[in-house]
Amino acid sequence: MKLNFGEKLLRIFLISIIIIVCSIISFAQTLSSDSLAVDSVSHPFLLPIPTIGALDRENLSSNQLVDSVINFSNYRYTGDLLELKAGIFSRDFGSLGPLPGLNILGINGKGISFFADGVQLNEPFTGMYNPYLFPTESIENIETITGTRAFIYGLNSTGAAINFLTKSKKALKPYSRIRYSESGYGFSIIDGMVSQDVIRGMNITAGAQHTVYGQRYLNENYDNWNARIKARYNLNENFNLFASEMYNQSLLGIWQGVNILQTPDSLRYEVLQAVVRNTEAYEKITRHDIQMGAAARLLPDSNAISMFTLYYISNVRQYRDLENKPFSNGIYSDQKFVSNWVGAKLNQNFAVGIHSFDFGAEIQSQQITYTPAEKTCHAINSNFYGKSESNILEWLQISPYARLDFAHSRTFLGFGADIKFKLTPCFAIFGGYSRSYRLPTFQETIGIDTIISSDLNNDPERHHLFESGISWNPDNNFSFEVKTFNRIIWNAVTVTPSTQEPTIPFKYSRSSKSIFRGITGSAKAQFWFLLFEGTTEYLEISENSNLTSSLPRWSCTGGLYFRDKILSNHLDLKFGLRGRYFSNYFAEEYNFEAGEYLPSSFGYQIQPTGVLDLVILAHLGQAYIHLIWDNVLNKKYIMNAFYPMPERQMRFGVSWEFLD
Repeated sequence: MKLNFGEKLLRIFLISIIIIVCSIISFAQTLSSDSLAVDSVSHPFLLPIPTIGALDRENLSSNQLVDSVINFSNYRYTGDLLELKAGIFSRDFGSLGPLPGLNILGINGKGISFFADGVQLNEPFTGMYNPYLFPTESIENIETITGTRAFIYGLNSTGAAINFLTKSKKALKPYSRIRYSESGYGFSIIDGMVSQDVIRGMNITAGAQHTVYGQRYLNENYDNWNARIKARYNLNENFNLFASEMYNQSLLGIWQGVNILQTPDSLRYEVLQAVVRNTEAYEKITRHDIQMGAAARLLPDSNAISMFTLYYISNVRQYRDLENKPFSNGIYSDQKFVSNWVGAKLNQNFAVGIHSFDFGAEIQSQQITYTPAEKTCHAINSNFYGKSESNILEWLQISPYARLDFAHSRTFLGFGADIKFKLTPCFAIFGGYSRSYRLPTFQETIGIDTIISSDLNNDPERHHLFESGISWNPDNNFSFEVKTFNRIIWNAVTVTPSTQEPTIPFKYSRSSKSIFRGITGSAKAQFWFLLFEGTTEYLEISENSNLTSSLPRWSCTGGLYFRDKILSNHLDLKFGLRGRYFSNYFAEEYNFEAGEYLPSSFGYQIQPTGVLDLVILAHLGQAYIHLIWDNVLNKKYIMNAFYPMPERQMRFGVSWEFLD
């Protein structure tokens, strides 16, 4: 008898629960009552296994953005924090909610994998994830892995792997945190979180967030509700159980920018007089993320962590343009995309002498249903990966790694290695190479009704990436890194105009060879009370030997701040100017229904732009206060055609922790 998707899901969860329970009983029987008694006396609470869900535990300290840094950062949503890393550029739409045009070393969102505690979040139909759905206040730290080794951690993570490690407090007494932030045009975020150890070794952390924006232009609005809960039970200091659920429901107005054909140049930035392209379309997303599992120290080495995780994710996206408003655009669309995926993954790390090892395995079942085509697609993917780091000499480190994917009844082997020469304790030269694959998404092989057709097969893109660089980190007050990269993509998936089907203007096709090359740099320096931090990127993209200009050649971010503790160390203050700059590029039209940039005549040449923000961040007692004067020079500019960025406005708020 053939099982349906729900029955398969139920069977996987029941079998997995039995395995976990049997493992707990077996492990508990190995512990003597004497050892438990000593533990209960020596610690008022059981110490949890740290950083559960980390992708690269060995290098976590160099890849992470911890909450103490997040608290002193200028951000509206989680995606803003990613731009603190070199090589990351986001084409902003000027409002909250739209899937950001995120690019890392030139690779777009289909090659960037997002994770929550090690579980991949990317929705399988489009292959992308919207970071607006992940509340910043639930994040303990952000693990960002780019470069040659990123591909081993997730399906299609050829560009980067970004992992949100969530908070799970040790709270013998009740802990709570409230964040409120507001700005112009109805923008506000309110988030509340509570945490409490309900019994010895068991913590419950729960939170809720409401984000709202609009409207500046007609139909430019966003409303999102988020709720989450996480439970952690420390059976002892060597065995932890965890479970979590996150729920999101969002409503986004799809106004499609200013209609430059009907709006004079002088009025395009006038919110009351500019004509928008769509007054009635909207997108609604309902999403559940559920995971549970166990982490254990099963080996003599206390740093060796074994992890087993089960997860189930459901994402329902509705796009509607129903022609029910006074100003109609003449387009009717009612699309619904339902994605469900369930899986299990196992991870292990350990060290033997001068060698450390990471390996893991995962199996995932996917089901996609979309209307009005009334089609359903299934896929089962599995993978194995492994990584080793060897300190051959005190000044020499070598790291080989590989990933084996089983998908579409085929096998794909990606591999690579990097090397680091530590010429001094604080100065290093590094380099690496990897060959990896990006599999086409369901959307790329099926297409989107009336917008993009497709006759692609399941042949993957093949990525070859070389990188090299230097780093200098003499102390905590100074750091400097420069890196060059050269990525060649064979068989790349692109969107081109279609002449085969007159009712469908575009199609997915292949580019025989694409090249992404450039340089990234980052620096931080603090002299007494002056702090400078900044990043820069130079990027060249060519397709079939022709240079393209879909992204800026140069992009930079940086800030100069007063940073010190004053008033007898009671006030920790960060005050100064933050600047952003990008060179000119050609912005193609973004189609929200398809989630793609389309090569149409609506594109626009974006001019070089620099913007300054006045930033005041303060920590006083248990409160973090932010006062931001965005776009202080009132620069009129765009990053997508044609979506005006906000004019000069104030943004302020507070995050307050209550420890009892």
